Amino acid sequence: MTCSKRKMYFSCFNSKMVKQVFIFFFFALPLTAMSQTTFSNSARSLSLANASVTIQDVWAQLNNPAALVGLKNQSFGVSYQNRFGLKELQSQGVVYALPLKKVVLSAGSQLYGYQQYRTVKTGMGVSMALSEKVSAGVKLNHHFIRLNENYGTSSSLSADIGLLVKFNDRIRFGFSALNIGRSKVSSNLNERLPSALRLGLSYRISDQLIMLTEIEKNVISPLQVKCAAEYNPTTKWYFRGGVSTAPLSFSFGVGGRFKDQFQLDLGTAYHQLLGWSPHVSFQFYMK
Repeated sequence: MTCSKRKMYFSCFNSKMVKQVFIFFFFALPLTAMSQTTFSNSARSLSLANASVTIQDVWAQLNNPAALVGLKNQSFGVSYQNRFGLKELQSQGVVYALPLKKVVLSAGSQLYGYQQYRTVKTGMGVSMALSEKVSAGVKLNHHFIRLNENYGTSSSLSADIGLLVKFNDRIRFGFSALNIGRSKVSSNLNERLPSALRLGLSYRISDQLIMLTEIEKNVISPLQVKCAAEYNPTTKWYFRGGVSTAPLSFSFGVGGRFKDQFQLDLGTAYHQLLGWSPHVSFQFYMK
């Protein structure tokens, strides 16, 4: 084997090895550090640095169930994200909300991973107004984890709760708690599913501009701070941007709403070491 061929071989080998090691550690973390809140639920949420605990759209089913109160029509959404350009780190989501006379019923599912490692979180929730300014929501989730053929599968249950307070037409406060009981991954393991608390505030400066800020604390991760803004110069187009800490990440995106029934959102986030994570999501409002 010539010197140039050896260099090429070892370069390729090292590249594959680094990728495999990275993926291994990235998947070794989900049982502990990879909180569901680590992954954005929609392109709009990602564009806003995931400062989404006060946002009232169908994706609140995954962000804060209390924020579903206020939806006027049945809503359906699907999303896809590819983290850092790696197919092994892709995620998909689907949500549905049904407003009734006094409550909003909802269902949603998130899929993450690939053939060798996959997690599926499926949840059903109910949301209701406690007063003119306060709404609450609760959601029961089923978690399914598959770690290749050698380790088999496991499943467990968890519960999320949320609260949304409208101080006035401009200011909203949101709170959500994921996995409030710190459920175990399975009855045979002491490993627990991630738990997280989120507190957020949004301020509508004008009809075209809204500012959002949020803090999130996972039980085993540093406090994360998020700041974002959404600007809609017309009723059809939205421009978004945000920044978050721990780790430092920048995000931006655009959204378009058509015929008051369809909404398409595109977003991406940039990690200084790992690169880009594009996201696309679609919403449909039934009249």
